[in-house]
Amino acid sequence: MGYFNNWSMMGGAVGFGGDVIWILVAIDLALLGIWLWQKISKK
Repeated sequence: MGYFNNWSMMGGAVGFGGDVIWILVAIDLALLGIWLWQKISKK
């Protein structure tokens, strides 16, 4: 996976490091979606 992550935003962060960044981004988006859904549901 190291080669595939070479083009990512972090540039130097390849392999395992790049995968961790994408996992954190995915978790962040999931939490944001849940938070927005709860705000919309309360109205």
